[in-house]
Amino acid sequence: MKRLLAVALFLSLTAAASADSPPADPAPPAPTTSQTLDRLYARLAKTRLPEEAQGILTEIDHLRLQSGSDTADLLLSRAMKARAASQLDLSLQLFDSVVTLYPDWSEAWSARATARFQKGDLDGAVADLAQTLKREPRDIGALAGLGAILADSGQAEGALRAYDRALALAPAFEPLQEARARAQNKLWSLTP
Repeated sequence: MKRLLAVALFLSLTAAASADSPPADPAPPAPTTSQTLDRLYARLAKTRLPEEAQGILTEIDHLRLQSGSDTADLLLSRAMKARAASQLDLSLQLFDSVVTLYPDWSEAWSARATARFQKGDLDGAVADLAQTLKREPRDIGALAGLGAILADSGQAEGALRAYDRALALAPAFEPLQEARARAQNKLWSLTP
């Protein structure tokens, strides 16, 4: 009986002590998408390894495709599938819906720019790329797309500026280095 009283006293004192002690620190909150993107862009700017740059860009693209809305994600997915199947009219209708419903989502503008480019609407593509970069100035695909359009239109200097902005974000990304070199060669061939 004395042993039971001792155990009961011990348990009651332990319970009282734990009630008085401050609660354990909760786990830190998971980083937001914005924080994760900031971290990835910082890594991308520092890496000198082309394979690592490609991997980081893949992670960034994956995050940018997630709007936070199942509806937006589904619409964008269907629009991209239609674009991949060369159903450009359908894809543009779907992209228009996404941009109208979710105007702050930079990826919707960027994806529609690609469809407009494929359709031959360069002015529309450039306008969408401008909207993309207004919302996400670090969008490397938008900068590269703008550079390509400018280079193809004979505006090598503008293309170099776009590629340089992209390379400041992803200096080890070889496709950007190659695109910039092509634009530089065009500029040299135009100079008397």
